[in-house]
Amino acid sequence: MNEPILVVLGIFAGAVLIVAITCTRLGRHLAVTTGKTLLTLPRRAWWWLDIRITWRKTCREAGVSKRITTRKVRAGVGVESIEKWRDPRLKTVRTSAHAVTLKARTRRGQPLADLEAFGKSLASTYDAEAYRVYSPKKRSGSTILVDLVKRDLIVNSVTAGMPEPRAEWQSVRLGRTQAGKPWVLQIADRHTLCVGASGAGKGSVLWGILGGLAPAIAVDLVRCHGIDLKGGVEIEMGKPLLHDTAYNVDAAVTMLEDLLDITERRLAQMAGVVRSFVPTPGDPIHLCVIDELLVITAFGSSEIKKKVAELLGSLLARGRAAGVLVVAFAQVGDKASIPMRDLFTQTIALRLRSPEQTTMVLGDGMRDIAPAHRIRRDCQGTGWLIQEDGTTDRVRADYWTDALIKDVARIYTEGDESGPALAVVA
Repeated sequence: MNEPILVVLGIFAGAVLIVAITCTRLGRHLAVTTGKTLLTLPRRAWWWLDIRITWRKTCREAGVSKRITTRKVRAGVGVESIEKWRDPRLKTVRTSAHAVTLKARTRRGQPLADLEAFGKSLASTYDAEAYRVYSPKKRSGSTILVDLVKRDLIVNSVTAGMPEPRAEWQSVRLGRTQAGKPWVLQIADRHTLCVGASGAGKGSVLWGILGGLAPAIAVDLVRCHGIDLKGGVEIEMGKPLLHDTAYNVDAAVTMLEDLLDITERRLAQMAGVVRSFVPTPGDPIHLCVIDELLVITAFGSSEIKKKVAELLGSLLARGRAAGVLVVAFAQVGDKASIPMRDLFTQTIALRLRSPEQTTMVLGDGMRDIAPAHRIRRDCQGTGWLIQEDGTTDRVRADYWTDALIKDVARIYTEGDESGPALAVVA
């Protein structure tokens, strides 16, 4: 056989082999994907059917339906009592591989609060791992959405990785929501209070914020100021990310005074020009991160507590417009311990010790909507996010190791060429 024919046959055999390998891999991928989908379909169908069939019975047994008795006079029968039920309307039931979302509307004359409290009964009736009650995007005074998490996607801890090399100052990715989606916390125009018992995972939130802002810190779009009243045990680990630090009460007061001066100067410059601050390199957002807030708001001397309440209250009331923001961490969040608590515009409640603590931190009626006291002790970093518009979501922050904190601090402050700092964009 001559050489050209051998070449053609070789090329043909190679092409056949490549096609065979490609089809095999594609077939395996399709088989796995289709198999997973087919496996979840019966489960999802059962969830949908179970709720549709038992909705009215569940409503009646939980007391959110109303029974009405009317009397009618019938010829030859006399007075006859007729009973009718008025039930909340189940508008839609949507399922996913791990959750069910119900959309329900109140019956006539029923307050929306009845359905909001009904979420707890729905979770126990339909054996949900967790639940969330919230309003639809198109606000309604009679309709709510209830997420029933049938398979908890955030029960397992995830270790954080290097932040994306983008100088993002408006928000940071901290972890995952209960729907399995990225948990992105807004930083711009927000003062954030994070409350959790000892060992609840506040450090994961703190370093998620500082580490996530590292690319913006590198180009001076954000300057972070750290107050750590445990003597620097926490924030010393990533100190290069911080513009300045305060490890005792006197230094903390001085830092708050300096930040208030920045706020007042900026507001004077902005008056009549702009109403909200937009950072630029060299004229950044100032973010004050306070660990162990109670040391200066609850446990200090009366003089210190009064001074801090004045400084921090003024900073919280006026700092947002000037781009001077506060992120504070505490173990207890009641009004007596943190007098300026209501000035924080979003709250993260990690594991709390009791239903009373949940009410004190999140407000009346929230112990059933956002039950932070029911978070398991071994689920560090898990909590409930309450935003300024009242919306809630269950979230879990990724875990930041000491080595990662040090690496991020070194790469984004020293320009380490071995890391992703080269890709940072302003």
